[in-house]
This record gives sequence, C-alpha cells and structure tokens, in this order.
Amino acid sequence: MTDDRSRDPRAKGINRQGKSVEHGVPAGDGRGGGTSQWARAAAARRSSVPVFAQAIAAQARGAVADMTLLGVTVSALLLSLSLAAGVPSDLGTASAAEKELAVVPLSAVVAVYAAVMATIYGSFRYTIDLRVGVVAQRATLQPRGAAIAARVPFTALGGAVVAGLALAGGRVALAPVLGTTGLGPGVVAGTLVVGAVAALWGLGVGLLVRAHLFALFVAPLSLSVALFVGAMWPEPAGWMPLPAMLHAVGFDLASLGIVPAASGHILEPAVSTAITATWTSATLGAGIVSFLRRDLA
Repeated sequence: MTDDRSRDPRAKGINRQGKSVEHGVPAGDGRGGGTSQWARAAAARRSSVPVFAQAIAAQARGAVADMTLLGVTVSALLLSLSLAAGVPSDLGTASAAEKELAVVPLSAVVAVYAAVMATIYGSFRYTIDLRVGVVAQRATLQPRGAAIAARVPFTALGGAVVAGLALAGGRVALAPVLGTTGLGPGVVAGTLVVGAVAALWGLGVGLLVRAHLFALFVAPLSLSVALFVGAMWPEPAGWMPLPAMLHAVGFDLASLGIVPAASGHILEPAVSTAITATWTSATLGAGIVSFLRRDLA
C-alpha cells in the first residue's frame, strides 16, 4: 500500500520547481539567503521604528544639557525685563479699563521678543551641533531622515520654553504697574505657539545657512524685517511671516505699526494661520531637503 503523503511534493520538502520548502513556504532560492523578499521588507519596516526611537532618544539626551537653550532663555528673560524702563509709573493709578488698553500693545511687544529669540534658538541649536560635529556623528549612526524628524519636535519645544521665559520676564517687568492685567490663557498660549513656530522657522533658516555666526543675523532678521516693511507698506507686511504668526493667535498688529490704513482691510485669523503654515512649511521643507542632500562636513 502506497502512502498518499509520498505523492505530495510538500511532504518531501520539494516543491514543483524543485525548491526546498517548509510547510509550503519557500525556504530560499540560493540568492536570498533563505529569506523571501516580503520577509526582508517586513523586517525593514520593523527596524525603522527602533531607528526613529533611537533618534528621539539622542535628541532627548541632548536636550537635558542644552546650553543653547539655557543661554537663549536667559537672554529672552533679560530682554523682556527691559520693558520696565518704558512703562510710565503713573499707569499704576489708572483705571482697570485703561490698564486693559495699555497691556494690549505691551503683550504684542513681548510676543515679538519671544519670536525673535526663539528663532535664534532654532537656528543656533542646529548650527552649533553642525559646527562641533554632533550632526555628522549622528549621521553615521542614524539615517538623516530620522535624525531631522527627531530634531523638529524638540526644536519646537525649546522655542516654546524660550517664549515662556520671555513672557515671564515681561510680566515681571509690568507687575508693579499692571499686576496680572491682561494675562489670560489666550495671551499665554498665543505666546508659546509663536515661540514654537518661530523656532521651526529658525531651524529652517539654520539648515539653509549652516554658518553659525551668519545665522545669528539672518535668522532673526528674516522675521523682524516685517516690522520695518510695515512702517512703510502695512498691507503687504501682513502677509509676511512674523505679522502672520502674531495675528493668527490674536495679537494686535496695530500696536506694532502694521495698520492697513489704505483700505482698512484686515486679514482674518484663519488666513493668517494659513500664511504662517505656508511660510514655515516652505522654509523648513527647503532646509530639510538641503540637509538630506548636502555634505555635513
């Protein structure tokens, strides 16, 4: 009596193409080292997650001893404290309504300080790492895509920290005459968002410029130039990055001299949000493309 299993090619470990199999799955064709193409692709997908996790961990370790963040936050704090010199002392005896009116432009000024200093931080955090060789060293251990993707959220977080210290310094400077007037959740959240977005703008500029000292001038100037343009051409200035950032989160542009006097038309906050997203995405995207293609030496 003949065993039916002897007629089944799978039972003999041989398929019809003459290849060894195990439970009906090819064990290899001599070129794949015993691993099929789909298995190698699945392993590659699984390995991409640990690579990104390693990049995140590397950024987290760097954030613990981020001397750039420390230096910029101290500078932002001192810059905001200087507001005390420009606040009239008799404002402390003004009515609550007058204080509310006075704090609006001051909050916008603090947000500008936060944006400029956060831009410097975003640029410096990359250019310093590039100059001392940290970026090149990590590129030998991690794919460039994972390294830059991990850098983005930590840069935004650092920008928010810088903005928070700028806001704290400004409120300390204003406390003797204004107390906590005008310090609402909207102002706090808006300032932090401006700082985070401005840091990403600075990162994009730093990725493009790369030169450390040159970035010190280019990064903040690329934002603050809108204030000079706004004095002469207020309506076009509203489409520039800094005014769009501020207006998107509710800060008054008129207090910065950006007043659409000709037509009286003011952009909607949703439009300013779209403008901000477009400017920031374009700058950061161009910087990332440059980072992926250029030599890191």
